[in-house]
Amino acid sequence: MMRALGYPRLISMENFRNPNFPLVAEILIWLQQRFDPDVEISPDIDTESDRVLLIRSVVQFMVSICRDNSLSSIISLT
Repeated sequence: MMRALGYPRLISMENFRNPNFPLVAEILIWLQQRFDPDVEISPDIDTESDRVLLIRSVVQFMVSICRDNSLSSIISLT
């Protein structure tokens, strides 16, 4: 499925038999870069707080993208 979205490498379910936060982080950063390559999100995941910051940053970015897209569709309707 990720290949269909343009993800550059193969991911199998085997990659997630054990927790694999580095892969999750890589996927989230890749997804964010697909939407806006100019936005910098720290790839540091060494500590729990780094991981929380990464997730939080990506979620905030995606929420802002959704809000912007919703506003543009509303503006184009008027």
